[in-house]
Amino acid sequence: MELNENLKKHITLPTSKKIVNGLKIGDIVYISGLICTGRDQVHKKIINLIKDGKPLPKDFENLKNSAIYHMGPIVKTKSDGTFQIISGGPTTSARMNPYQNNVCKNLNILFVIGKGGMQGVNWNELPAVYLQFPGGAGAIVSKFIKRVVSVEWKELGPEAAWFLEVENFGPLVVALDTHGGNLFVR
Repeated sequence: MELNENLKKHITLPTSKKIVNGLKIGDIVYISGLICTGRDQVHKKIINLIKDGKPLPKDFENLKNSAIYHMGPIVKTKSDGTFQIISGGPTTSARMNPYQNNVCKNLNILFVIGKGGMQGVNWNELPAVYLQFPGGAGAIVSKFIKRVVSVEWKELGPEAAWFLEVENFGPLVVALDTHGGNLFVR
């Protein structure tokens, strides 16, 4: 089956809220630029630091108008001390339901990438969209990663925050948009 070319969007991060508001469920998105991985523990840590009035690591400032990917990678440390992502499939996003609004608002995140959808997130208020990446495709993700920029909170193991420069990461399907569109509801 051929993808409808009119539905394909190539987006360079950081981007604008106008671009995000122009996306509709079913659009196919490819993103390039800086993204950050984050699962439960990263989301909790971000919220707790903000609540306690403590600063986040500097790398989080670079995420404004960018993306967070619900993923815990398999990482190899190379002989020169740099990192290589071996596999990076999405994790179930519903675990981040309680945190996602605050994380998106405080970090100005425009894209949330994961699998399975989310509930209770105010996509139109943020504004942000949820991009679905297929589960079981973790090894493919390494092909889109140009480099690991940095890692924060390595003590969290697979839950650490990995900052990745990606190129044409996709196809990602807009599954929840800022207009109330929801690919998971019929």
